[in-house]
Formats: sequence, C-alpha cells, structure tokens
Amino acid sequence: MRVAIVHDYFTQAGGAERVVEHLARLFPDAPIYASVVDPRFIPPSLRDREIRTTFAQRLARRVPLAAIAPLMPAAFGQLDLSEFDAVVSSSSGFAHHVSVRPGAVHLCYCHTPPRFLWAADDYHRGQPVRRRALAPGRSVLRILDRAAAARVDGYLAVSAHIAARIRTVYGRPATVVHPPVDTSAFRPSAVRTGRFLVVSRVRAYKRLDLAIDAANLARLPLDVIGDGPGLDALSRRAGPTVRVLGRRPDTEVREALATCVGVVVPAAQDFGLTLVEAQASGRPPIAFAAGGALEVVHDGVTGFLFRDQTPVALAATMRRALEEPLDPAALAGAATRFDGAGFGPALLEALADAVAERSVAPGWEGSGAS
Repeated sequence: MRVAIVHDYFTQAGGAERVVEHLARLFPDAPIYASVVDPRFIPPSLRDREIRTTFAQRLARRVPLAAIAPLMPAAFGQLDLSEFDAVVSSSSGFAHHVSVRPGAVHLCYCHTPPRFLWAADDYHRGQPVRRRALAPGRSVLRILDRAAAARVDGYLAVSAHIAARIRTVYGRPATVVHPPVDTSAFRPSAVRTGRFLVVSRVRAYKRLDLAIDAANLARLPLDVIGDGPGLDALSRRAGPTVRVLGRRPDTEVREALATCVGVVVPAAQDFGLTLVEAQASGRPPIAFAAGGALEVVHDGVTGFLFRDQTPVALAATMRRALEEPLDPAALAGAATRFDGAGFGPALLEALADAVAERSVAPGWEGSGAS
C-alpha cells in the first residue's frame, strides 16, 4: 500500500511534531504533507524527507498564519492524494480536512479538536473582543470541521480526555493511543538548583500567568522556559523570584528538567508530554488535576496534583513538593509507560482494522515499527 502522512503545519516545535517523526519512521517511504512549512521548525530527522505544502505556503510568507486559518479547510481539501491507499493525518487543526480517493482509508491521530473552534473561551482567554469578533467565522468553520470529521474512517486520540472530547464535538468514537515519548533522552540527576520550572509554549490557555502568580505569592523561585506572543507580558508579571528565560536549547531544557525542584503544569493538558518528560528526568510534575494529567500523575506517588486553579492552591502544592520529596527512580520508572514502544504496533493495528473494514487491501502489513 502507498501511505501519505499529513500534518497541520511545521511552524513550531512541540509534541505533535515529535509524533510526525515517529510516523515517518513507521512509514519510511511516505511523503509528508503540511499546510505551511517553516524550515527552522522541521525536526532534524525529517530534513531529508519529502515534505509537500499547500497554497497557504505562499500566503504565509506575507501574512500571519492565524490570518489565513479560514482558508485551511480549502488548502487541505485541495491536496491531491489520489495516488495513496491510506492517509494518516496528525491533527489539532485542519489536517483531517483532506480528501482521499474512493476506497482509500483515512486514519486521524487527533491531538485535540481545534481549540480555537471548540474551546474558544479558553483559547482567547483575556481577549474577549477578539473572541466575539471571530464568532461568525468560527460558526462556519465548525460546520466544515464536523463535516470533515465525518469523512474520517477512524480516530485515534492522544488520551482518554481527548477521546471524550472527540465524541462530544464530532460524535465519533476514538481509540486511545498515547503519544510516544523518547524517555531515554532524559536522565535523573543528583544536582538540585532549588528552583521550580515551567516548560511550555507561551499561550493564554497554558495559564503560565497562574504559575507566575503562585511563585510571586509564595516567594518561590521559578524559571519559565518557552516562547510565544505573550512573553513580554509574562516578563512584566514576574516578581523578584521568577525568571522568564524564553526559548532555550534542548540540552539546557533537559538539564533544567533534571535539576529543578518540580515541573509546574498549571493548565489542563490534552495529554501532558511535559509531565512525562519531568518524570523521566526524575522530577515530580506539579499539575492541575484535569485532562491528561489524571492519566499520567498519581498524586503523591508520581507527582502532585492541585484541584483549584488558583495561585493559593498551586503555591500550596509547590510547597508540598518541597516538603515531600519523591523517589527519582520511581518517577523515571513511571515514565516508561509512555516510552513509545507500543505506539507503532497500536497505530498499525488501527490502520489494519480500518483497511480491513474498507476491504481495500486484504493481507495488509505495516512497513515497520517505531
């Protein structure tokens, strides 16, 4: 069978892009499609792979990506995928809007239904005027999004939390296949900086403001690593014990993960890649008790959970992490549940099931394993 991989865009480096790296290893001959590609954000392992873009690539050179979001359903819909027997999309935006030829199979690995469509209050937190201004266009895009979801042959979800959201938003069942985490890239350390850590993209819905407010309130040392449009505002919010460091090299991030007191994750996570990376580094995640964190963190055993999304509750849990140290080896062991060994076989099995249901290729066999 000929397989194609479709991803939303390569304009940032995150968990979704790491999933595409695993998909590319699973299907070594598959071309990769994306709406827009910024060469700076192509993972090193994909730089020799064929990556095809849409007409949005030309527009993105002149206008911000957010401004052309309404055109993304058309951009993906116009991709010619007629030569492929199966398409695997990696979607948290519009990648699942692709069309496949009659008889072909489309399997969607869903990181989340588009947050800017289906969780607009959260996504546009602190921007009520913008949220209201975009409401008419959002209504149209929701109609198109549900129609696209109905054409997908099978859904995989990064967590049970996202599987439930897929059922609520799209009315579709989804099989949970946790994203692969390269836990071997992280190592516990006996060194301690005495500082808490946040590693996150700087977006309003990530609630980094909450982490800074908690550190300010309790005068706890906190480092914030990450980049995004709200970085300057975070810097202004930071008190004397908080350092907003911006984007840092991967080697520095891994060192910070291994030597911090704990990793603060103040917002509900779709899955929680950072939670697992913290555990693999032998450090406890300190997470809001919602979403994917409930599937990764056992409170007081493999991390700490706070149930009220307030500075007071978070500060109290950060102090708890100081007073109740957890065993680094046990934390690292907990992370191995997500080390990726099961990702390839689970995805191939789901694809085989979808193919068998379509009856397009009896005897299908996958081309490898991650």
